[in-house]
Amino acid sequence: MLENKSSLALVPKAKAMAARRLTKDDYAELERKRSVLEVTAALQSHPYFADSLKGLSPMNLHRAQIEEALRKDIFYKYEALMRYTFEKDSFGTCFLMRCEITELLAKLRLLSMGFRHHYIIQLPGFLASKTSFSLLKLAKAETVEECVPVVAGTPYAKVLASVMPPKGKRPDYLLCEHAFWNYYYNTVLRQIDRSISGQTREDTKRLFLQQAEIYNLDLLYRAKAFYNTQLPPQKIRSLLLDATYVLTPKKLSEMADARNLTEFLRLYNDSRARAVYGERTEELDKPSDIEAGKALYRAAERLLHFSCTPQTVLAAVLCLADIQRSNIINIIEGVRYGLPAAQINAFLKY
Repeated sequence: MLENKSSLALVPKAKAMAARRLTKDDYAELERKRSVLEVTAALQSHPYFADSLKGLSPMNLHRAQIEEALRKDIFYKYEALMRYTFEKDSFGTCFLMRCEITELLAKLRLLSMGFRHHYIIQLPGFLASKTSFSLLKLAKAETVEECVPVVAGTPYAKVLASVMPPKGKRPDYLLCEHAFWNYYYNTVLRQIDRSISGQTREDTKRLFLQQAEIYNLDLLYRAKAFYNTQLPPQKIRSLLLDATYVLTPKKLSEMADARNLTEFLRLYNDSRARAVYGERTEELDKPSDIEAGKALYRAAERLLHFSCTPQTVLAAVLCLADIQRSNIINIIEGVRYGLPAAQINAFLKY
């Protein structure tokens, strides 16, 4: 656990690191760029990214390279902060667990679509020596059955066993996603209970509970907006994560039972969730998750400013870094398609 004296040094280091992240003016400058190369050059000159993005070459630059560089930047900042704790099973290892689950789900998603060899192309090289299982062996697996020995001896083996399809069949990706993220949030919440006490524990748990609840709300919205006939209420309920914050399991079940998007939105906008995550509408050209992302950003920023607990500050810094990465990717896509700055800004969560 992050409780030894040396771990206290994490707090000022993390806050100093977070203080260098992109500001409102930085975002505005990026939104006005005319090409992806200009956005990348601006990021490379920014103090927050000076080290992590300097290796990007402007020649043949594409989105996948930038995304991996941004992921690598967050991971290296995480590693720098983890030098202040020496416990093998500390709360901080939850971030590595999230990285591992993301890779497992990426592989399972490809297998669910019939792509057996595509994962090797997107395998993050910076993670290859850090994970508890071999990403190279994962890349070589051609079926779900062949993934089983790859994760043998890790907690993921049991999770994978729970969603194994009949032999020779492709995995149900939605079930896989539910199983792995449910495991992740349940594990994180248990670690918070073990390592933090008092009000700080509740504040830290709230950050993860909100993340899980936003996942559930986004799932419900997409199900009702795009897959209303393919995903019956019973199926939707089976895909919802256990963790909740402002919405009770009963209210989530009611939303899953909604006949269509209009009824779901009525239930949502009449609930407490609207006050926390903002209003959702049927206007599909305006992503309904933006206001929820902004709420998560505000929650993480409050924890960063007011907490002096290493675990809490670490969680807040990594959450803000992930939101910043998402914002940058949205800017790159907006600039790539020539959208005006105001339209790009509408997609940013800060």
